[in-house]
Amino acid sequence: MNPSPAELRIIRSLVIQNLGPESPFLNQISALRFPIRHLTGTGYFIEFDPLPEALRAAPADTVLSTDLITKLAPPRDLVGFTLFINGGFMTSFEGYTFGDVRWPEEAMEDWLVFDTPAISPRSD
Repeated sequence: MNPSPAELRIIRSLVIQNLGPESPFLNQISALRFPIRHLTGTGYFIEFDPLPEALRAAPADTVLSTDLITKLAPPRDLVGFTLFINGGFMTSFEGYTFGDVRWPEEAMEDWLVFDTPAISPRSD
């Protein structure tokens, strides 16, 4: 499977905001594939298939996170996303709620707010 348009937008934004608009990690985005989306109840995670060696980039290991506003009522009015980079490759991505509330069942495009600036990206 391929990441959804919303996931691709979030991943691209995380890379540009944290690593710059010329980051070689942007070249990995079009190659991202995964076998299954793991639902946890309060979020989900995906583990990407291995990428071609030619796409390896620096920094080798980092974690990029951000919080996004939603159209949903509190406490689901804010969700978080984290992109994991290991060994120079994007390896996994996760979305999660805060306060142990259930992850929305609707498509993210229906409830995420992209036209309002996100809360400052976090670099964990």
